[in-house]
Amino acid sequence: MERRLIPSPRTLDDIDIKRRDLIGQGWGKLERFTFRHRRFDNQWSEEVTRDLYTIGEVSMVIPYDPTLDAVLLVEQFRTCGLYWGEATWLFEAVAGIIDPGETPPEVAMREAMEEAACAIALPVLIATVYSSPGGYGERTHMYAGRADLSAAGGIHGLAHEHEDIRAVAVPLDEALAATTDGRIRDAKTMLMIQWLAINKSKL
Repeated sequence: MERRLIPSPRTLDDIDIKRRDLIGQGWGKLERFTFRHRRFDNQWSEEVTRDLYTIGEVSMVIPYDPTLDAVLLVEQFRTCGLYWGEATWLFEAVAGIIDPGETPPEVAMREAMEEAACAIALPVLIATVYSSPGGYGERTHMYAGRADLSAAGGIHGLAHEHEDIRAVAVPLDEALAATTDGRIRDAKTMLMIQWLAINKSKL
């Protein structure tokens, strides 16, 4: 057993991209990469082809009220369940795509206002993650931010973005319970709530 988890020293020099083709473009884009990569025995792999879908870079934030010990979540329809024949209205943290010239904290604060009419303090970074690294290129910056949730709630969203979003404030303990009983199914939101339960004193 290794005593510490130490990443292997790898750089872009350890990846040999042979082709990069755009094979689909809509709300996001689908690209096909053909490449070799350095193996753990230091030899080059055979050529591999993988498809990668991405909509870009995203910022997420979970507003937290230390006075109420409560968090704000948003509920909205997501298309992910259609593949599986499910109707997926999901509880999630506030999130939005980072546009050119914006920083992740700026987007976190902007989206909190757009999706929940919630003003948050300068957010604290939880982590930057790849949500599904096997075939999805989205990179997500996750934050927590202090907020006054005493009057939070209601229906929000931007009409021109076809948003229909219900904001709801609940005790942190209730949100944490929802990560274990199936009510919260977004993995990033689960991680953020669990982080907050451990680290809320940092806000």
